[in-house]
Amino acid sequence: MSNQPQRLCLVTGTPSGNLQYKVIKKIKFGKGTYGSVTDLYPRLHQTAEKYHADAVIHYRASQRFGFWPWRFVRPVISGTAIQWQSPSANNCRLAGGQEL
Repeated sequence: MSNQPQRLCLVTGTPSGNLQYKVIKKIKFGKGTYGSVTDLYPRLHQTAEKYHADAVIHYRASQRFGFWPWRFVRPVISGTAIQWQSPSANNCRLAGGQEL
C-alpha cells in the first residue's frame, strides 16, 4: 500500500468537452487560522480519497476573512467532488484541469 496520495484533477469551472461524470459531494473547508491554501492540499486529497472522487470541479481556493476580519485571513477551498463515468474521461488536461 502506497502512502502517496492519488493524483487529483482540479477544474475551476465545468469540464471541457462532452465528458460524463457523477457528482459525489459538494466540499468546503478551511484552515482555522492564517496560512497558505497549499496547507489544505493534504485534507483535499483525504476528502477525495474518502469519497472515491477522481476530480474536483468548480474548484475555488482563496483567502477569506475569519470571524474577526481585522485579525487574520484564512485559506478556504471549495468545489464539487466528482467521479468520471468512463476511463477515457480520466484525462485532466482534456477536462481543462490541472493535476495536484
